[in-house]
Amino acid sequence: MRDIEKLIKEIIPPPTREEREGFTNDKIIAGLNKEEFLAVEKRLIEELEEKNDLLIGQTLVGMESENALPVLKKRLEKKDSHFGKITWATLINELKKGDSEMEKIAFEAFEKLEFIYAVQGCIFMDLIKFKSPRINKRIEKFIDHKYDLVAIHAKTVLNYNGYADSYNNSEPKKWWEVWK
Repeated sequence: MRDIEKLIKEIIPPPTREEREGFTNDKIIAGLNKEEFLAVEKRLIEELEEKNDLLIGQTLVGMESENALPVLKKRLEKKDSHFGKITWATLINELKKGDSEMEKIAFEAFEKLEFIYAVQGCIFMDLIKFKSPRINKRIEKFIDHKYDLVAIHAKTVLNYNGYADSYNNSEPKKWWEVWK
């Protein structure tokens, strides 16, 4: 068995843009044997107990670690921001392959959001994962948002899921056309 601490450092690099931008740990996780997988899972759960690190949460969800549910729920409960609640509820929803309680938490947090910065439209990428008609209808209200990036993110996630732009009854635009 390989050194678990070394593996953890490879799987979860330091939380800097330089280290994490474009990073994926999928191949490392896929290359673990059963013993390594279980040891890495245990260490990542311990790490998430101590650190609020989204990459650790995402990795545990990617590993389909049901053992991580209690710590993921703790992270969700500790979130004060509506954006944080949506993000962590999305992870739990993904892990459970659907969860009405997490959909409710995300929807209620979404209802309370105030878009201060345009880049916050990225939250739609988490929300669309719920495949919830009421969340999707709420996202539709943002396609004409005053911040262009909020509107673009709303259009992108809705078009990706087969929606046409509500202002245009012609063919839905492809994601790359929305960015023009």
